[in-house]
Parts: sequence; C-alpha cells; structure tokens
Amino acid sequence: MSNFQRWTRTRRWSATLVATVSLFPVAACTSQQQDNPLQAPGPEIDANQGGAYGWHKAMAVGTRFTDGLNHLELSGAATSPLTIVSITPLMDDGPTLRVLGTRIRVIPDMLPKNSEVGWFEFLDGFPPKEPFAVGGVVPEGFQVRATNGDDDMSVEVQIGYEVVAAGVSNRAGVEVVYEYEGVRKRAVIPSHLTICAPVTAACEAQQ
Repeated sequence: MSNFQRWTRTRRWSATLVATVSLFPVAACTSQQQDNPLQAPGPEIDANQGGAYGWHKAMAVGTRFTDGLNHLELSGAATSPLTIVSITPLMDDGPTLRVLGTRIRVIPDMLPKNSEVGWFEFLDGFPPKEPFAVGGVVPEGFQVRATNGDDDMSVEVQIGYEVVAAGVSNRAGVEVVYEYEGVRKRAVIPSHLTICAPVTAACEAQQ
C-alpha cells in the first residue's frame, strides 16, 4: 500500500510530516572546496517550516521501493534559477538498505496532468510507476526555475532503495547541494527513515 498527501495551493501539513530544511554548513573535503567551501542556504530556501519528519517499516529482503517523503521547500524570494548539483541520502552503516538512485520533481510544475498528489511515503519499485508519481528526472544539473514570489514550490526528492539484508538501516536526512547565483550551497532535508528486515522484525524509528 502507498500513503500519500494531496497537494493544494495552500499547504496544510500534518504535525508529524512538516517539511523543513536544516541549514548546516559543511566542511570542505577537497582542495577546491577548501578554497570555495559550500555555503549555507540563503533566503531562496524556506527554512521556517517546522521540525524533522519521517517513517519506519519492516520489509522483506529483496523488496525494492521508492521513498517520496522528501521535500526541499523553496521560498518566494528565489529570483534566480537554482541548479541541483547532487543529492545524497545520509545513511548510516546498517546492512539493510542499498540506495538505487534518486529522481526529482518540481512541485507543482511537474505533476502529471489532472494530478493533485504532490508527495508520498513509499511506493513499490524504483522509479515509481503509479500515475500520480511519475515524471521524476535525474537531479544532477537540473535547473529549477525562479519562484519570483511563488512560495508554494518545492523539489520532491524520490529515493530508490533495495532491502538487501536482515538488520536495520537508518537515514538521518537528505543532503542537497545546489548552485544559486554562482554560489554552491548545501541544505539538508531532515527526513528520517528506518527500515528493518525481515518483514516480521520489530521496527522502531531511530533518528
């Protein structure tokens, strides 16, 4: 089964599923980054949307699924395009999950025709095939248009996983590196995930 929330032009987020963006500067790892370290997001990203959110579930080994409950919320103050450089799920060293890949959609711009669904918890397979969830693209190099006062825009991140072993795997958030007006920046979507295996395992969220 899938769980999803209908998209409306006026956001009505539930208390436990409020999308937000954590602003964490990151230390440089290469000589180039040491000269030009990644910056914290500016007003182009909406950072005032509550706290962390996520979900947990026990699954059978061999399951492939898409987690669509990850949103980078944009601000109406984004007067220039934003280019995605990379998206990285921040996984622990648990043995259970393997990342298959990522896709993104700009919401509501890239919603399928007549679709009102803007995000979902999980769907079978990757990329998802359900009509309301299709249309995701490879994130690297994708340019998100300027919002120019529209504060109802977000970037939905779809992450594909495979359950490969018994145990537990956790994700603490999703790192988004992007370029805005010539400056590379780093945001972390605080969407946590805990997956346990096998399907009969007791599973609790571990943030």
